[in-house]
Amino acid sequence: MKQLTAIFFFLLCAGLLHAQSEPVQVEGYAYETDNRGYLPQVQIYFMRAESRDTVFKVFTDSVGYFSVHLPKGEYIARAEKWIFQTLEKPFSVGDEKVFLPLEMQRLPGYWFEMTLASEYDSTHTATAITGALIEVYNNTKQEEVLVLKDHPYPTFNMALQPGNHYTIMIRKKGYFAKRIEAYVNIEGCILCIDGVSDIEPGVSDNLTSGLKEGTLLGNITLTPATLDKTLRIENIYYDYNKWDIREDAARELDKVIAMLKENPDLIVELGSHTDSRGKDSYNLKLSQKRAQAAVDYILEKGGISADRIVAKGYGETHLVNRCKNGVHCSEAEHQENRRTELKIIGFTDALGQEYKPLSEILREERMEAELQKILEEGTEVQIKPGEELPEEIRRDLEKAKKKEKKNEQQ
Repeated sequence: MKQLTAIFFFLLCAGLLHAQSEPVQVEGYAYETDNRGYLPQVQIYFMRAESRDTVFKVFTDSVGYFSVHLPKGEYIARAEKWIFQTLEKPFSVGDEKVFLPLEMQRLPGYWFEMTLASEYDSTHTATAITGALIEVYNNTKQEEVLVLKDHPYPTFNMALQPGNHYTIMIRKKGYFAKRIEAYVNIEGCILCIDGVSDIEPGVSDNLTSGLKEGTLLGNITLTPATLDKTLRIENIYYDYNKWDIREDAARELDKVIAMLKENPDLIVELGSHTDSRGKDSYNLKLSQKRAQAAVDYILEKGGISADRIVAKGYGETHLVNRCKNGVHCSEAEHQENRRTELKIIGFTDALGQEYKPLSEILREERMEAELQKILEEGTEVQIKPGEELPEEIRRDLEKAKKKEKKNEQQ
């Protein structure tokens, strides 16, 4: 009898101990302050209050809900989500179910949701683009923010923090590279984004009244880079009866240089066109000289390979309106024919090669800007003992000296 009593007492104690250690449900929602919506994909770490050891972790679901079972004790819930302040909230687990609301504060800045598509075709439809290389670089901090290779979706998200200038580049075989500059509370911009169309507040998150945070939707269209595709270069002007590259034209040609560097697989023709006024033969010669001057500028300034761009003067042979010889037209109509265009005439072997990283492209641009400042202002380059002049500056300085010597001899 005593033995049975002991066994019964042992089983009773074991049952009580088991009941005491039975995990208790802890559930709740993660949501944004000011009742601005529940937050999905919040990662929550459940840590013991004393040791801060993580005993469980979970993500909130699509409506911000989470549920775990924890033994009795003192805990800290640590909630993390990009562009939100990390939240730590202490709580206790006793005998009854715990409801744990997690209110999270958005960091200052913007959440940018972008959609990639090809530009509208003749049917006025756009095709979603997947498999792109997407890069985001913070120019202010000079560091990579995001690199997505062969991105399988037509959408991607990123955070834009105040006080920073970002460069976003999207590249996809068969399309012109897309470059976007974003300025957030910098250089006089609250939020300035160049290169994105149809920017609007998001569906669930509108911009705050102080324009300090919010979610934006952006549609990014990529232009197909197909054979014979023609792009007009705006604002390329020449003085009357001359072909010298003016300062305003040089700024536009600098954009062509950037485009050719960002699209290393393209072989293009730079075509110059005149209006119908003047003799046909003279216009043909003048347009060829103007086209060649533009190409020479691109080759010299941009370091573009000569086999990637050719000059072609069309004179008045490709008018875009009715203004042929003998037809009275306004100056605006004649201006339509005085144009400069780029046309894709082939592709290089670079089509199958890896793209140059955006970080390297921007580094080269910074070096070129520094060199230009040296040449314009005569700024001295400070080289520490044992250091060598950067290759980019050394090479470009040699080019500048040769050009100066050539001009002196003429």
